[in-house]
Amino acid sequence: MTSSLPVPAQWPDRYGDELYRFALSRVSDAVAAEELVQETFLSALDGLATFRAEASERTWLFVILRRKIIDYYRRQARSIHVSLDAIGETGPTEADFFDPETGHWADAQAPASWLSADAALEQAEQHDILQRCQGRLPPQQGAVFVMRFVEELSAEEICKELGLTAANYWIIVHRAKLQLRRCLEKHGLGKN
Repeated sequence: MTSSLPVPAQWPDRYGDELYRFALSRVSDAVAAEELVQETFLSALDGLATFRAEASERTWLFVILRRKIIDYYRRQARSIHVSLDAIGETGPTEADFFDPETGHWADAQAPASWLSADAALEQAEQHDILQRCQGRLPPQQGAVFVMRFVEELSAEEICKELGLTAANYWIIVHRAKLQLRRCLEKHGLGKN
């Protein structure tokens, strides 16, 4: 395998768009995605002396970007405190929507089939709606949601990264699911 030294001046042209799309799919914020890619390039430039060419230059940049995304969500999760009574004292609670033993939707509250939505909307439109709904989550819920369901990190890893207790983690996951469900239903996906 022949390896060449990385050429930082070519990174934006070679990898910029791909890194940006990846970051945008994770953070749902164009400005934040641009900043993450810039931070990735700066970190890579700072660490250029440590690049050992054991992986491709592209892979190396994506590893750096993944760390930057986790750092981004760590900062987001710590910047805003989500109160345990954010749903409200008079409104429904998690117990109204989820089975306390399994954590799954209660039968009466289970989301409706999306088959009718599939016929009415193109997949791209559904993805756009999901991205917009995800972008409306409070920072801590958004961080946990992306780390769990997009990055597919374990609950233990997320708790460690964000400094959460297991109980708080599960509350945040349930609240994120509730908010996403409400938003998706508001936009015509599932029950109305």
